[in-house]
Amino acid sequence: MINGKRALTATTLMGVFGLGWLIMPAALARYWRMAPGESLDYMGRRYGALLVGLGVTVWLGRNAVPTQARRALMIGAFVSLVLTTALSLYGALALTLNAWPPFVVELALTVGMGWALRKPEPVA
Repeated sequence: MINGKRALTATTLMGVFGLGWLIMPAALARYWRMAPGESLDYMGRRYGALLVGLGVTVWLGRNAVPTQARRALMIGAFVSLVLTTALSLYGALALTLNAWPPFVVELALTVGMGWALRKPEPVA
C-alpha cells in the first residue's frame, strides 16, 4: 500500500536526479542528447539545485505526522512531479530527446504520489 511516507520517500529520487545535474550537467546533457554548451551547463546546475532541494525537503518531511502541513508538502511534490513528467513526455515525443527512461520513473513517482493523495491520511 502506498501511503504518504512511502510516496515522499520515493520522491527523494528526484534529488538523486538533481545531484547528477548539479555535479555533471554535461554528461546528463549528452545522455538526453542535448547540445552541450555553457548555458546548458548553467541551467542544468540550476535545475539540479532545485531537484536536490525538493529531494531534501521531501526526505525530511517523510516522517512527519500526517498533518495539513505534510499534505501540503505532498501536494507540492505532486504538482512538481506532474509538470516534470509532462515535460519529459514532451521532450521524448516532440524534441526526440532521450527522455523515455526519466519519463517512466517520473510517471511511477507521479502515480504513487497521486495514489497516496487520493484521500487524507488519518491524523496520528
